[in-house]
Amino acid sequence: MLPILLVVLESPTEKTIFTQFYETHHTDLHRYALCLVKDPHQAEDVIQAAWLQCVRYAERFFALPEDKRLPWMVTIVKNTALSHLRTLGRTVPLAEDWDLPAQEEGAPDGIVEVIRAMPEQYRTILELKFLWELEDKEIARRVGLTPTAVSTRIYRGRKLLQEALRKEGYVDV
Repeated sequence: MLPILLVVLESPTEKTIFTQFYETHHTDLHRYALCLVKDPHQAEDVIQAAWLQCVRYAERFFALPEDKRLPWMVTIVKNTALSHLRTLGRTVPLAEDWDLPAQEEGAPDGIVEVIRAMPEQYRTILELKFLWELEDKEIARRVGLTPTAVSTRIYRGRKLLQEALRKEGYVDV
């Protein structure tokens, strides 16, 4: 894959910098793609598409400070994987990796359980907003709604969450 990517780059300096970056981070980025899509063949497709995207926007890549290039590339891999899953009709379950804290006897149910019990239309939007820290416009793009609809669901979801937390014994919400 690397030789194909290098053909697009013009200067020897750019090729050297990109080669070093690719060799240093390719394996970790591939592992990250695999964690997202859960299939080795699909992860290969995702990582190749991500590297092509990186080269397509090489001007941005080389304009970034060296310490910002990896986070930029991680974002490309994540967005490429999510897009890939969307085309397959699958999504990454956002709450799958949450570990519930140990509860004391008689303590109110955990906040995570309250969130998981919410209606899907609000839960998904709230997870994207507050766990993934996405902007309303990005959430709208990802879920196929208008930004106004996303804002409305965030507002209504927060109100539902506050009510549910109060019922579970959380008084300062």
